[in-house]
Amino acid sequence: MPDRNKTLAVIAVAGLHGMALYGLVTGLGVEYIDRIATVLRAENIPMEQAPPPPPPPEVTPVEQATTTPLTPRAAPPPPMDARRNPYSANEFVIDVPIRPVEPITFDPPGPSPTPSFEKPAFTPKSVRPRNDPGLWVTTSDYPAASLRRGEQGVARFEVAVGSDGKVTDCRVTSTSGAAELDAATCKYVARRARFDPATDGSGARVSGSYSGSIHWVIP
Repeated sequence: MPDRNKTLAVIAVAGLHGMALYGLVTGLGVEYIDRIATVLRAENIPMEQAPPPPPPPEVTPVEQATTTPLTPRAAPPPPMDARRNPYSANEFVIDVPIRPVEPITFDPPGPSPTPSFEKPAFTPKSVRPRNDPGLWVTTSDYPAASLRRGEQGVARFEVAVGSDGKVTDCRVTSTSGAAELDAATCKYVARRARFDPATDGSGARVSGSYSGSIHWVIP
């Protein structure tokens, strides 16, 4: 504790100087004080510390022995005497023969007969053009009004054909974009087209239909 000792020494020196000054003022001290020196020593006496307490004694855990209860075992049966007859005089052994199991057989059903259909005596045929379809409409048939307006296009048609091969009706199924060209298509096809009529399975002629198209291009 060096700071504390230094502080005590300073206080002591200041006290002595104060007493000397008081003596001079009161007239009690007339002698010249050459030197007043008081040395105070402060010693730091360490305090004796008590010894630390002894460590607690080590306790060794004691393992308790575990006991497993014993299960009583049944006494083994006494050994059999091979010389002893296992059957008494009143007991009989009868061997019953086992009849073999007869396998069950069955005949799987055969394939079902294919139903027979009467085949037609003739192959049905559809309507077929008798003359060249390229001659049904020509460039000379181009409507004058459509030529002046520069109209072109493809007109698709369908005609009904009777049992005699003649066209009985005509209709435009897809327009060319010009009414005059559509009208000219059915007009000339109905007039110039010739057909072989359709036939059924018996070979008889029946009515049918035919579809085609005319491509109108300005010559």
